[in-house]
Amino acid sequence: MAGCDRADPPMNRAGKTMAPWLLGAVLASGLDTAGAQPPVPEAHDLRADGGTSRERDAPIVLVVTREDCGYCALLKTAVIVPMILSNEYEERALIRELCIDSGPDVVDFRGRTVSPFAVANGYDALFTPTVLILGPDGSEVAPRLVGINNKQMYLWYLDRAIEEGTAEMIRAGQGGPRRVNGPD
Repeated sequence: MAGCDRADPPMNRAGKTMAPWLLGAVLASGLDTAGAQPPVPEAHDLRADGGTSRERDAPIVLVVTREDCGYCALLKTAVIVPMILSNEYEERALIRELCIDSGPDVVDFRGRTVSPFAVANGYDALFTPTVLILGPDGSEVAPRLVGINNKQMYLWYLDRAIEEGTAEMIRAGQGGPRRVNGPD
């Protein structure tokens, strides 16, 4: 069959098929896109987030945005906020927003206080929205997602990137205590 390749549906860590209705259910629940949605947690201290990432064996999902970016607002409203509300990703990823034109200074992975723009520029991620999947040391552990052209499929792509990032962290030995094999 030419054209689209069929992939298995995303699974959660318990091996259950993730609810494909998640995005629609949250949006249909009356989520007010004009401001009643919970905010996406801001990146404040990426070094500390790296430690949490290592402890949880979960990558950091860094959502790079701009204040007046309509596509950034769409991504947050249609994908990121529903992910947070679902609690499906609470243990699977640390989700942080980095607003590069109006956000407060942040502590980077080296412990330096820098502007959000400097962090994004270091990743060559100035086109927004860009979603980076980062390991505990700040390295990219899965391909980034740039822009949003299909909000119906974006969660699927992002979920796959999170799974790939988690697998890469395991391969690279970036996980926490649960990754230790055998006695010390």
